[in-house]
Amino acid sequence: MRNYSPIATLPILALVAACSGGGSGAGSVTASESVSAGCAAAASFALQPGETRMLSEAEARCFALTKADGEYALAGYDARALDGARDRTGTGGFSEPQYTVSDQSRGPAASRAARSASATDGELAPEGDLRRGVSSAIAEGEPYARATPWRQGERFQVRPMVGTSTVPAKVVAVAGRFVLAVLESDADGAGGVLDQSEKALQFLASDGEAVLRSAFGGDVPVTSTGSGQLLVLAAAWPAANGAAATWTQEDASGTRSMVWLNTNLRAGKGDGYEMYDHVSYRVKVLAHELTHAWQVRWVRSAANGGHAAPVSAAWSLEGGADLMGMDLLRRYMDVGVAANWRWTDYLDSRRPSVVYALEPADARGRVPWGYYDAASLLRDLQMRLVASGMSADAALAEVSRGAVEGWYGDDGEGGACNGLVERMRGRLGASWDPAAAVLTWTLTQAADDRTSNPALNNPVYYSASGSDSYYGWKAAASVRAGSGEIENFTQVAGGSFFVSLRGPSAGGTLSATSSAPGSRWMIARIK
Repeated sequence: MRNYSPIATLPILALVAACSGGGSGAGSVTASESVSAGCAAAASFALQPGETRMLSEAEARCFALTKADGEYALAGYDARALDGARDRTGTGGFSEPQYTVSDQSRGPAASRAARSASATDGELAPEGDLRRGVSSAIAEGEPYARATPWRQGERFQVRPMVGTSTVPAKVVAVAGRFVLAVLESDADGAGGVLDQSEKALQFLASDGEAVLRSAFGGDVPVTSTGSGQLLVLAAAWPAANGAAATWTQEDASGTRSMVWLNTNLRAGKGDGYEMYDHVSYRVKVLAHELTHAWQVRWVRSAANGGHAAPVSAAWSLEGGADLMGMDLLRRYMDVGVAANWRWTDYLDSRRPSVVYALEPADARGRVPWGYYDAASLLRDLQMRLVASGMSADAALAEVSRGAVEGWYGDDGEGGACNGLVERMRGRLGASWDPAAAVLTWTLTQAADDRTSNPALNNPVYYSASGSDSYYGWKAAASVRAGSGEIENFTQVAGGSFFVSLRGPSAGGTLSATSSAPGSRWMIARIK
């Protein structure tokens, strides 16, 4: 699991880490209307507060707002990976797209000074924490070959994450079918982590297992058939290398999984690490890793087409694991699924609730990165299924299965399954458009709790974009109609963003372009 490092100070806080709305219609749309501006508008329209409209690439390149007074948000999405999944032409290796959004009301804006902005600010995409191994036979002595159940207090030999010689480990707790052990060399000082993890596993055994079974079906994934248990092995490694990891071994008979848990994520190991010192944090981390074990089993199940392997995309695996991890954390905290939870009130690392605030605090349009970014999109899809009449648990299962199957159900190794698009269309209609869904979710971040349109509202978190200068998803740029302003910026390949637009009552002509072919656009009026 990705480690969200503390990065900023807030008042009284310690440090904290970081469908298709498709448009509800627009008034007076006129194609190819010429205006006295720097470009000939391909569309001219007026929106009421809460209304949205999809724009073609040609329309985005030059469009006129006839009544621009108020606040708008323009969302863009680099759909190359999505289109590549649909067409089976590849979903990676794209360069970061360059965007330009400008006002054309005073003539061509290209001659005006441009301010550059970056989506990543030097951040690197996190590495995934699911490690797969394929073998014709499991070596004797490996946890995957265990012939009997582990017992509390038992000592056994295990090969560490790095190296070939085995080292001693001790079982500190057994919760249902989950086993918690620690490398004896790393046990000193890890007592608090182990106590928290034991409580977290007890909750996951009593409450979380049923949710995971509902989402993915079948029995609890195991480390070995002989044990019938899943091993969680605590060890110490540099905190920068992640909070946990799931290792799997696959052979002709099926899959076996075990979880590694980092004991160095605790108070005293780094500035602001108090935020990790809660049972709630262990619930989130362990639920994320257990989800990986269920994901691997799901795509390998005979009933699901006999896939050879899970989809490798981070948005599907890591985003789906964070979706489930945060949902199980929500249940642990006894927060309603549509509670419109005021996450900005809980950004205090001394409080266990800070962990549930991390998703809205960190989510952006970096969907290909997975984790909170993709989980936020997947949660949006879940809640749109709930709005259509599904139960929250059924919607969670539908989205969780669809996510691990990929957009269009091709795992890249000859297998095929439903895929997220087919699942959503089966519930919301054949016209459901995944690109429009991404754009609507993106606009929801800008407009949440600010319009009367439920399609632009996030019922899970209150004011999803947040008002703090750092936390929450912010506009990539801001342009005022009639000003002659121009904004240039980059975004994550395959990601989405929104730009804040304002203007006078006289309206204005605006332009949005992308270096990525096939980019999608949607505009919403907020005020």
